[in-house]
Amino acid sequence: MKPYWILTVIVLAFLMAGVEAVGQTAKTGTTTGSLRGRVKEQKGRALGGVTIKASDGSRQYEMTSDGQGEFIFRELIPGDYVLSFAKGGYKTFTTRPLTVAAGETIRLSKVIEMSREDDPYSVIRGAILFGAGYTLPNATVRLERIDGVKKAKMETVSREGGEFAFRLKADRASYRITAEADGFEPASLEIAIESDEVRNIVLTLKRLP
Repeated sequence: MKPYWILTVIVLAFLMAGVEAVGQTAKTGTTTGSLRGRVKEQKGRALGGVTIKASDGSRQYEMTSDGQGEFIFRELIPGDYVLSFAKGGYKTFTTRPLTVAAGETIRLSKVIEMSREDDPYSVIRGAILFGAGYTLPNATVRLERIDGVKKAKMETVSREGGEFAFRLKADRASYRITAEADGFEPASLEIAIESDEVRNIVLTLKRLP
């Protein structure tokens, strides 16, 4: 009879421990966790109004940072969450997976810094050739704005394969591109830019008589 009595005591002890653990969970509400942090402009001020999404692959939660850039996700089901940060004029930022455990508040160890998007721009690029399509390196290539709205002049030199490029603000404008090289007649081309676009051109130089 003694072994049965000992087994009964052990079973009762386990049952009591289980009841106590369940009672503590219900009392303290530790079935969910929280995730908090702060977001700011890169090397700048706190960012309010940032749309922040927390996703574990099957669920997604969304909120907005306050005026101090602070945010907190409450009552998250335990799991691994990826945070994404989005705001107009800034590049979207995404974190690595962050593990949220029941009864814990995870605070990001670093402030999230969002960098501004690059201003829109246009590119005029191309190649300088001569003869039957041979590339011409070291030619001087000049760009001049000719629509009378603003003055703009740029200059570069064609590379080994005759290539050149100009990066410009994405304004509606007209430009003249001129190429010159020793022993060749200059060649020009006028081109209109409407917005942020890439235009490809070729300028062919003729040898001087």
